[in-house]
Amino acid sequence: MIRANADSRPTLKNVPDATLPAARSALRPAAPRHGWAALTRAELRVANLVAEGLTNRAVAAQLSVSPHTVDSHLRNIFAKLGISSRVALVRLAVLADLAA
Repeated sequence: MIRANADSRPTLKNVPDATLPAARSALRPAAPRHGWAALTRAELRVANLVAEGLTNRAVAAQLSVSPHTVDSHLRNIFAKLGISSRVALVRLAVLADLAA
């Protein structure tokens, strides 16, 4: 049985030996993703639209979200890609052949 300990981390107790390897791999954290693979679907949609030249307001209208949500996605995109501007985002998108 998998239980959480006092730190809320899962532990293995009373698990048959044959299932331990599978249980351990299920509890192992996933490898961190980097670059474009680290972006969520929503962040990728925002990145693509920005790379096409749309303003934050236009991106928000196209995706039916608020401009604040677009700003939030852009902050996350910049942090995940290690950039600090829309120009850098467009450059990376062109290099990755993501921009239309």
